[in-house]
Amino acid sequence: MRWSDENVEPFICPPIWGQNQIGYPARNDHHGPAVPMTQYLIERAMAGDEAAARELHDAHYPAVLRLAYMLLQHLQDAEDAAQDAFVYAFEHLAQYNPERAAFATWLKIIVTSRCRDRQRRRRIKWLSLQELVEAGLEPEDETPNHQPDVVLELVGVQQVVWEALRQVPRKSRQALILRYFGDLSYPEMAQALGCPVSTAKSRVIYGHQVLARLLERDARIELDYHSHHVGDVP
Repeated sequence: MRWSDENVEPFICPPIWGQNQIGYPARNDHHGPAVPMTQYLIERAMAGDEAAARELHDAHYPAVLRLAYMLLQHLQDAEDAAQDAFVYAFEHLAQYNPERAAFATWLKIIVTSRCRDRQRRRRIKWLSLQELVEAGLEPEDETPNHQPDVVLELVGVQQVVWEALRQVPRKSRQALILRYFGDLSYPEMAQALGCPVSTAKSRVIYGHQVLARLLERDARIELDYHSHHVGDVP
């Protein structure tokens, strides 16, 4: 069964959920403590409630898209990665464990994996383009139109910080983005990046050093200011 994006929606509920629109009961019906809203919506979505699924999507999509764009630096790829992440998440809701991570964190780990997959495909495509160049053929120009104002609004940082961050080596840049803009812990970063926790920490430290040289100031203070992630000491 295939998913459809004919209406250019960032997320389409799977047909297998059917059309069952169950009204939300009271969250505290005197049979026990109130269920946190996110977990309540997850349970309703798993039961086939498309309205609950839509509410979950709408609540988390902006942060997921922002993280994807910061990792990929290409808006269309970021939108596709975010879409893929939500498709996977909603097809595997039963695998989500709230005791291991917040739902927002789980989504960020998933979208990071999708972004890394796209980056790998980019590198393979780049090698193919190199073959065209060596053969004397002109490859198609696919340089994205970044629309600076739109980008800066999306990532939520000053232009000087964003431009400096883009110059940090890729692995350290990814680590900084996940730490400060994804609000992931080091173990969560290690899971998302497929590396040991010590490697995640060292990438952040090196990223701080590079960014500080580029900005000629304390990179941690600058990132803390823009991400509201205070007191990060690797």
